Amino acid sequence: MKNHLGMAEMNLENLKLGDLLKVRVLKKGLDIDKLDLRSPVVFQGFAGIGNVGLVAVYYMATKLKARPILQIPNLDIPAVALVEDGIFSNWFDSFSIFIHLMRSDNRDYLFISSYTQPFTPLGSNLIAHVLLHLMRRLSVETIISLGCFGATHYVKSPKVYVSATNKKMLEEFLSIENVIPLRGGRISGLNGTIPLLAPQYGIDGVSLLAEGHSGIAFNPRSSKAIIEVLCAKYGLKVDTGFLEKHAEKMEKELKKEEAVPPEIMRRIMTSLKDEREREPTETYYT
Repeated sequence: MKNHLGMAEMNLENLKLGDLLKVRVLKKGLDIDKLDLRSPVVFQGFAGIGNVGLVAVYYMATKLKARPILQIPNLDIPAVALVEDGIFSNWFDSFSIFIHLMRSDNRDYLFISSYTQPFTPLGSNLIAHVLLHLMRRLSVETIISLGCFGATHYVKSPKVYVSATNKKMLEEFLSIENVIPLRGGRISGLNGTIPLLAPQYGIDGVSLLAEGHSGIAFNPRSSKAIIEVLCAKYGLKVDTGFLEKHAEKMEKELKKEEAVPPEIMRRIMTSLKDEREREPTETYYT
């Protein structure tokens, strides 16, 4: 079909979402519908407060030697082109969502991660449904979203807060040491949207939020706390020595910064207390 200028037109009415959200297969010869996964469980982590979930998922996938299998584009990104030395830079891969697979004797594990999140609520819901549709095709049983319970200070012994889409899953995680229920609040972004919508696809949804400093980009103890919970739940063995080493290094640096006169420290704490009392009652996590 051509317009009055003789140029070919695209019929947008027939344009399907799948034409835009092309899933890229990263493993040669892989057929998604022939994977035949065994009782698969998903661990997902996206960029967020302290990057706790993202680091936990990426670290586990690396240590367990999970293999990259799929890449999904995130179309909800800034409308801007980057140019370097006169050449357009293809930066879209850095916004993609990557899926890794680790097979074991009794159960298979999928790791979903991305260095960014959709920029709008519409984009977040769209990507959530795309991922959940794919997870249903892969016969996934449970999706566990990993994130941060933001704190205004460094947490040396972080607790892990759990919420779930059904009581059975909630009780299973509450039986694990260091896990407590999330009593209220809101979990923003894909870390909240995906587990919330999971039951619509016949999948159990769980959220694990480890306490962590919301003002720093790397909370190794928080990521380590979540990994330990998952290892206890599924019998996985993950060496967290690297995270422990970096946590100890950070704590040494923090001790240097704590050498503040007591009177000034009291003023800071009083100011923070007053600020918290002025905050709304609802709390947001990611």
